[in-house]
Amino acid sequence: MPIVFNPAIGWAWLGLLGAAALLASLPALLRRGRGGLPRAFGFLLLLGILAAPSLVAETRRPLPDIAILLVDQSQSMALGDRTAEAAEAASALRASAGTVELHSIAIPPGTAGGTQLFAALHDALTAIPPDQLAGIVAVTDGEVSDPPADMAGEPPFTALLTARHEETDRELRLVNSPNYGLVGKTVRLQLEVLDHGSDDNGRPAAITVTEDGQALASQTVTIGTPATFDLPVRHAGPNIVQAAVATLPGEVSPINNQVIFTLNGIQRRLNVLLISGSPDLGERSWRLLLKSDPATQLVDFTILRAPGETIDAEPADLALVPFPVEKLFETDIGKFDLIILDRFRTAGLLPAQYLANIAAYVENGGALLAEFGPDFDSPDSLAYSPLGEVLPAQPIDPGTLDQEFAPTVTAIGARHPVTAPFAGAALAPWFRMETAAPTFGDVLMTGAGNAPLLILGSVGAGRVGMLLSDQFWLWTRGGSHAGPALPMLGRMVHWLLREPGLEAESLSARFDNRDLLIERQTLALTDPGDVSVAAPDGVVSQLHLRRAGPGRYSATVAAAASQRGVWKITEGNRTAYAANPIENAAEYQDLAATATLLRPVARDIVWLGRQPVPPLAQLIRPRHASAVTGTRDIPLLPPLPAALVALALFSAAWWREAF
Repeated sequence: MPIVFNPAIGWAWLGLLGAAALLASLPALLRRGRGGLPRAFGFLLLLGILAAPSLVAETRRPLPDIAILLVDQSQSMALGDRTAEAAEAASALRASAGTVELHSIAIPPGTAGGTQLFAALHDALTAIPPDQLAGIVAVTDGEVSDPPADMAGEPPFTALLTARHEETDRELRLVNSPNYGLVGKTVRLQLEVLDHGSDDNGRPAAITVTEDGQALASQTVTIGTPATFDLPVRHAGPNIVQAAVATLPGEVSPINNQVIFTLNGIQRRLNVLLISGSPDLGERSWRLLLKSDPATQLVDFTILRAPGETIDAEPADLALVPFPVEKLFETDIGKFDLIILDRFRTAGLLPAQYLANIAAYVENGGALLAEFGPDFDSPDSLAYSPLGEVLPAQPIDPGTLDQEFAPTVTAIGARHPVTAPFAGAALAPWFRMETAAPTFGDVLMTGAGNAPLLILGSVGAGRVGMLLSDQFWLWTRGGSHAGPALPMLGRMVHWLLREPGLEAESLSARFDNRDLLIERQTLALTDPGDVSVAAPDGVVSQLHLRRAGPGRYSATVAAAASQRGVWKITEGNRTAYAANPIENAAEYQDLAATATLLRPVARDIVWLGRQPVPPLAQLIRPRHASAVTGTRDIPLLPPLPAALVALALFSAAWWREAF
């Protein structure tokens, strides 16, 4: 019990009195007088009475021991019976806790960095008095990402592992994967096979790589050594790549025997040939619009002089050159991704064989965009040339319409990805267009008198677009004439070049957060029907598509991310693939239960698959902590008895000195 002082006077006065008592007693003590010693003890006793010493007696209440129970609920604990074993162990510990307070901490599934068990423990320790902490118990598979080097000075740490013994697991690791690649080229993929819990380095393993469900490569690799695969980029947009390795006999799970990623195919710089039939205000606008796209490499010509035309001038004075028809339309035509003809007419500019070459170019997979003015209805119109076979409309009376009109997106145009964004918008007017009768394709916009204005269609293996007005350039002037020239031209060009996101008939799938979102684009007015959804585990289900807008239908598979792998969606002859994102990829690297990571910090390791759960009392160290509930003072020198003793001492000193 501690001793406290409650002096009746200040310590300074008490010190002065002590000094005076010492001066009064010191001479007698020095000469060894007969009453010096009793007098000194008398003064000391009086000073003690004034200092009022007392013992502090405490009343205490015992405090319970506290133990922390960490229950691992990370993704790897979902394998096999691990979750059930962990729940049973936690229940047994709670049942055997007795007077011990057991604080349960759940380690939830993480989003990155693996299982952060000791980070959660650190947070829990901040709320527990250190003198009450009697032990820490972790129920886990042993795959933790943040084990400390040691736990010196901490209460005993016990690991209850949800397995019978050390396990093995094979992992296919993505060493290097490209995010983008040029269509028609190859990209390099690096993979590595790792066997955890087994010394298999140097042995062979077979890896198979698929893209959008089609096998690309199969190769035997060496375990522990990165292997390289060259993958072709087959189409623009997302390419779902999946690589899988043969299973390891006896491994705990094949979940991490595969890797999945999205390879985005991008087009190389597009080679576009723009030919204007004559100088015009719209020519500059076309050139500026096309050059504004950094992915486009433009070659443009304005025809000012016909082939073979003679000019009465000295050759040195000529600034004009003959149009290179043979090079463009005979030898190099296949180098262009898109040909644009701006108000072009025959008029002897191109021999029929070259126009036939352009038609063959389109039918063999090329792309053509033609803008027509008053020349469309003339005898020199391209509609009457060999190129007319691939044009989706033919001229009809009355020919050119010179009147103000506002381009309007048609009902089918509202469902087509090229013009859907502009449906219902009030577009700035144009003032001239050509009348034509469509022969194939889709009329996406109309003009004066509801006549066709923009037609897109397919012919052979190629695609063609036709704009029946030479005033598209007006939308680039700004002010009251401003219109969506650049976005509309971009969408037309990329549709002609088969960009997947602009296909009029398409089926696509992607993951939105944890849900699988399926989208169907169609020009049909009728419901496209159900889609077949094949999950990574092979289970196939039918899903109804709901209308999400004109020509757009969608459906959602809720919480599809719980199944890791490639999903296959089929509707008619269309197929789409989607790969769910990997949450907490570090958690899946090694799925084998192990004591290796926790052995340096654990006092005990218990394998729940073969050992019973010990009572909690065996896993803790009792602390016997208590809390003070009250105090009382016990005087060491009661004033009256002590004063009587002091008086007796002074009397004894006087008597000895007197006699």
